[in-house]
Amino acid sequence: MKKVLLIVVVFALSFGFLTLVNNMGSVDANTAAVQEETLSGTAKGFGGDINVTVVVKGDTIVSVEAEGSNETPGIGTMAIDELPNLIVEANSVEVDAVAGATLTSEGIKEAVKNALATKGASGESQTLLGTARGFGGDINVTVVVEGDNIVSVEAEGADETPGIGTMAIDELPNLIVEANSVEVDAVAGATLTSEGIKEAVKIALESK
Repeated sequence: MKKVLLIVVVFALSFGFLTLVNNMGSVDANTAAVQEETLSGTAKGFGGDINVTVVVKGDTIVSVEAEGSNETPGIGTMAIDELPNLIVEANSVEVDAVAGATLTSEGIKEAVKNALATKGASGESQTLLGTARGFGGDINVTVVVEGDNIVSVEAEGADETPGIGTMAIDELPNLIVEANSVEVDAVAGATLTSEGIKEAVKIALESK
């Protein structure tokens, strides 16, 4: 009896260990799937333009480098040396200015903001989802974008009227891709379904 119990315990522990390893592998795979992106930004400092190079991975700021050849030596240059590391540590531009170098500090933070605003515009594709009300029920869309370009749109609406609403589901996504915009005409006779598709795509794009 004790031997059987021991075997059961060993099996349970082994199963738990394998599950943990598999979960860790999934986390590592998901982490690895997030690609680093290098962004650039410029803003006005105290003496002139400040240029920054920002490396991000997902929502994490990995590194910041700043250059400002016209900033005051020993004052503005101190902000250029110190502030980028503070931004990385805080993972945010909401950090205190370096004492005595307020304008240079604000320039660095503004340049980093400008760089972060370009995130996702490098051509890397993103898949976005959106849902809105159609004529018969919910319409779900899958939108693939690269930067500011709509690459593809797929729509599903199981409760839309066959031959009318389904015609909008078949035709309107391609029109949105061609126009690179949701500002397209509704499919004749299927206004509510068309508006539902466009609203769902808007919601998807807003989640970018």
